[in-house]
Amino acid sequence: MQAFDLHLHTKIFSDCSFIEPAELIQRAVQLGLRGIALTEHGVRWPDEKFDELRRLADPHGLILINGQEILASSPRNGMEGEFLVFGVRKSMVGSFSAGELVERVHGEGGIVIAAHPYKLSRGGKHHYYGAGNLIYELSLDALELCHPGHNERAMAKVRKAMEDLGLPGTGSSDAHKVFEVGSFVTLFANEIRGEEDFIREIRRGRIEARKNPFNP
Repeated sequence: MQAFDLHLHTKIFSDCSFIEPAELIQRAVQLGLRGIALTEHGVRWPDEKFDELRRLADPHGLILINGQEILASSPRNGMEGEFLVFGVRKSMVGSFSAGELVERVHGEGGIVIAAHPYKLSRGGKHHYYGAGNLIYELSLDALELCHPGHNERAMAKVRKAMEDLGLPGTGSSDAHKVFEVGSFVTLFANEIRGEEDFIREIRRGRIEARKNPFNP
């Protein structure tokens, strides 16, 4: 099994993060991760800059995946949650409802994962930073299950949705500080050599979310 952290932010493109990219790669290697996915807020790393990161990671055998985290909204619902997007070649510029986002990403051959769908917001126990029950109305590819913002009740809701919708669950740290990296991961049963393998294996559900694998 190969461990990937699928949801990470750096200070280069996410103002809320304190992580330097080189520091992130070093930490991932120290932990024994097979790969990491960069999911900056509303931005996909430009290819030339991402290639520079790959040159740092390649000598260690660390796989890098270029993704992005997109906040969806609509006039009817307001904020509709955050979503991890992979397989799209450019930053998702503009305003999208969750349904529009999924349709556009799938049209480009990519995948969409609902980020922390049941993470509670400060607005109260029935308000979420994620999509909440809207996940039942979307054609998603996976749901983020193991996340630092998910308590046991939230994880139970995600597991039920996974069963009802026939979707796999992912694990990721959503790290904004380097010590958070790898606290939650996704295990891949088959070898991942790049984005094509990564997307295929998530689509086919051959993954497992794991909590705190490096601190049993």
